[in-house]
Amino acid sequence: MNIVFDTNVLLSAVLWKGKPHQALAFVLQNHTLPQSKDTLSEFKNVLSRNKFKRILEGRNLSKDSIVESLIETSTLYEVPESIKTLSNTIKIEDADDLMFIELALSCYSKLIISGDDHLLSLKKVFGIDILTVHDFLKLNL
Repeated sequence: MNIVFDTNVLLSAVLWKGKPHQALAFVLQNHTLPQSKDTLSEFKNVLSRNKFKRILEGRNLSKDSIVESLIETSTLYEVPESIKTLSNTIKIEDADDLMFIELALSCYSKLIISGDDHLLSLKKVFGIDILTVHDFLKLNL
């Protein structure tokens, strides 16, 4: 099964130990982690922020090595225009979050793991459940 992670949960999973890290490890062992060009681009952009640069330097890691590792452990999906058109019918406060719904629709995922209040407030859209990391782990561990 494909399971979509939003950027903040994915960054937390990659940079720190804790529940997001547990969730990502579980997904990588038992499921597939999908990405789209948009989600990868956002991940790269957020990881480039100064606050993350300092964390990476402190751990002797590079942004490029993390992105390369993410690409190697993920499956890339193309998001068709028809899905982008469909996603624009969703009422959400932050339209940038639609990229995760678009990815989920494109890869037939039934689950998005998120910490974003805009996404979480939807709860379920087009048959896709949107869960917190905590709720995902309760169901799966």
